Amino acid sequence: IRDIGVTGVQTCTLPIWAGMDSPRRVKIGIIGAGGIANSHARYYRLLPWVDLVAVADVVPGRAASFAKTWNMPEDGVFEDHRQLLESVEMDAVSVCTYNMAHRVPTVDALAAGKHVLLEKPMAVELDDARAIMQAWEGTGRILMVGFQPHFSTQYKAAQEIVQSGTLGDIYYAESVAFRRWGIPGGSFLKKDFAGAGALVDIGCYSLHTTMSLLGDPRPTTVTAIAGNYLAHLAVGEQSWGRFRWRAEEVEVEDFGAAFVRFESGAVMLFKSVWAANADSVGRPFFLGTKGGMALNPLELYVNQQIGDLNFTATPQGLRDVEDWPEKIRVFAEAVRDNLPSPIDPRGVYLTNVVMDGMLRSAARGREVTVEADY
Repeated sequence: IRDIGVTGVQTCTLPIWAGMDSPRRVKIGIIGAGGIANSHARYYRLLPWVDLVAVADVVPGRAASFAKTWNMPEDGVFEDHRQLLESVEMDAVSVCTYNMAHRVPTVDALAAGKHVLLEKPMAVELDDARAIMQAWEGTGRILMVGFQPHFSTQYKAAQEIVQSGTLGDIYYAESVAFRRWGIPGGSFLKKDFAGAGALVDIGCYSLHTTMSLLGDPRPTTVTAIAGNYLAHLAVGEQSWGRFRWRAEEVEVEDFGAAFVRFESGAVMLFKSVWAANADSVGRPFFLGTKGGMALNPLELYVNQQIGDLNFTATPQGLRDVEDWPEKIRVFAEAVRDNLPSPIDPRGVYLTNVVMDGMLRSAARGREVTVEADY
């Protein structure tokens, strides 16, 4: 543990995995062998006490290719995830299917007694998220949705600040996910696969960060807009990183914004942007009765606490941590050591309630009420 320069705020140094001893090995299966599954496999491979024992994918040949790439057993290759769950002994699975295919393998894995690391978002449709939660309730299994920013040094420091009471009662927050022109291609643009666009792609990350720092408050109403405002105007082939796309391929929103009320009385302004004619739509921040806090970078604001002075505090020595390997490590350790889920799925479910409210409100053009129970 090391001090990062703010009273009461500490974080752990980067883990050293090589040579770690473990009381037992952890066996992991992977459901869905698309692009994101490679990140799971890569970081599981850094843990010498984890065995990758099986993989399933509905696309013929994809699971076999994945298994060869990651040196997995040939007899652990399947096209049906149910065969994987029935045929191979394992402790847990990573569910890495596309957004609209999260429900069935997650529910099946929980029913089979497996711990689950589910790629974000939990689901797009609220009925799917509700079914996942009902399948998890009472199982004693881990259900962790893979929000890697939860394991960043900045998040942990911000969490310490909030929990210390330094901000007092938080009454307002802004949640921001922004790309000036960063529209992905492929299945990200298809409603049958992705379910939605910027809201559930990058927006779910910022939404979870904001709501978890607020203490996972229960939402009551949502007012939102969402639409394809710029992507449909693009001329010719467009690119962002490895992705290529054309305007006619985009079936989902490139921008969404919402105003959310919570039972606590607090409110949140949410912005998720794949494309905008702007160089910024602001930073995530929180306003409390004693202090304020902004992210990216982390800053703390305190007014009139010492005479008539106003202070801005910036943590010193706050080092970046690779949050992806942290996500994989803490999940595997929780499985190994019989610990609770490192991210409480009940809080994640509330982000699904908000996202569902955003999509309904945007479609109807008015404020909607939301139901936080499942």
